[in-house]
Amino acid sequence: MKFWSDFYDLLMPDLPGCPAAAADSALRQSSIAFCEQSLAWQTEHLPVFVMGGIAEYAYSPPEGAAVHAIIHAVLNGEEIESFACEKNITIKNLRRQTGKPRYVLGGPFSLTLVPAPDSNGILTITVALKPSALSTGIDDTLFHEYREAIIHGSMARLMLSPKKPYTNIQLAAYHQQQFIIKTAAAGMRVARGYTRAPFQTAILRRG
Repeated sequence: MKFWSDFYDLLMPDLPGCPAAAADSALRQSSIAFCEQSLAWQTEHLPVFVMGGIAEYAYSPPEGAAVHAIIHAVLNGEEIESFACEKNITIKNLRRQTGKPRYVLGGPFSLTLVPAPDSNGILTITVALKPSALSTGIDDTLFHEYREAIIHGSMARLMLSPKKPYTNIQLAAYHQQQFIIKTAAAGMRVARGYTRAPFQTAILRRG
């Protein structure tokens, strides 16, 4: 894991007088936005042990991370469709039924199988991650692959701060444009399958 302070050598020289707390906050928010828009941080989730009659299951993301989306799902060896929200399901009353799950819906803290399973099983999912609201850093691979995009996003946020030594509206616009360009390029790389492999982040079990 790389801490936010690992970015300072590339960030702080252009931000005279910027407090470390402000830099950390901007880096965190920029990283979250980058991950949400690019889906570049992916990993295999811990197996989810499904029980008949129970549709909702809490995520178990790595320490300092949150699940943003479910990319791929397999239940008992068969692929099921993953959607970000329920509105994509056009079959009426499906959520009120039980049976063989056909969909998995991704929420902010948990997933829901639809319809609710009528038997036990094992669900394996690939998820897109993002730093959590209290994260102190990011995955090493994400840092090495995409730190320039994250730095541009952080500078754009900080340079828009009013009445600071580093306030610069014009440069903020430039850095925001670079963030958009580099984030879009990362997203296209993922969509086209150019990633070497999903980022294999170590899963830390709680308790």
